[in-house]
Amino acid sequence: MDLHYLEIFYEVAKAKSFTKAAEKLFINQSAVSIQVKKFEDILKVKLFDRSSKKIKLTYTGETLYKMAEDIFEKVKRAEKEISRVIEFDRARIAIGASAIIAEPLLPSLMKEFSSIHEEIEYNITMSNKEHLLKLLKEGELDVIIIDSQHITDSNLEIIPIEKGPYVLISSKHYDNIKDIEKDAIITRDVIQNNNKAIEYIEDKYGVNFTKKINVLGNLEVIKGLVREGIGNVILPYYSVYKDIRKGTFKVIAKIDEIKDGYELIITKDKKDLSQITKFIDLVKSHKIVMEGSRN
Repeated sequence: MDLHYLEIFYEVAKAKSFTKAAEKLFINQSAVSIQVKKFEDILKVKLFDRSSKKIKLTYTGETLYKMAEDIFEKVKRAEKEISRVIEFDRARIAIGASAIIAEPLLPSLMKEFSSIHEEIEYNITMSNKEHLLKLLKEGELDVIIIDSQHITDSNLEIIPIEKGPYVLISSKHYDNIKDIEKDAIITRDVIQNNNKAIEYIEDKYGVNFTKKINVLGNLEVIKGLVREGIGNVILPYYSVYKDIRKGTFKVIAKIDEIKDGYELIITKDKKDLSQITKFIDLVKSHKIVMEGSRN
């Protein structure tokens, strides 16, 4: 299969326009049409349904387009990787992280990584999981760190990191744990494990949280509400361990039965790059020890 023809087909299918594809490829529209037809003749199959006024792919065309998309994404990543090597003449890694990971974990991770691997430079991007995955697939990022979620993509390598317990934290001290039901509980309805942990606490201690404050998004906002005494919250230990050690928050209960972790994600074509493997090894060895708490 000639990649030149494949690229022309891909650009037409992506833009859904022969005219836009011609502009992107800097050739005239008639040349695009002729070469797409020649490509179909070579493959002995129709890629576009010409009975429709709009650009429409046949079933075979849809299948080929998905394969072509994967091929050209890899080409794009390869071009960016080579450009970085040429530009900096040294190893470099682009790291992405979601907020719940970046704030509590990334500073200590990168301090340790830099002390061990001075030869490796790095960039950091913080964003939501969906945007980070997009940047990873496009080659803008080499590795991302996000809280665990179900991802099925044959082009991605998912590396789970050891999971830790959830903890119920507060800025207050409770002589009797049953008194926690008098205060609001901050919930994160979109996080399934959070709901399970709340139910677990209610069942274990015979309490009923009647006042709930649902918060979507920023971890710092949630922790700020706890600091101000507005409510208590259940979070993964790794996301609040620094605040606990500083004495900002108290662990009211530890929930070993429900755990949460984070994971590294890379594209499989980069898993053997030395700077990537060094970063992965460091993250795997980075342990957060749970200090004593009531449970």
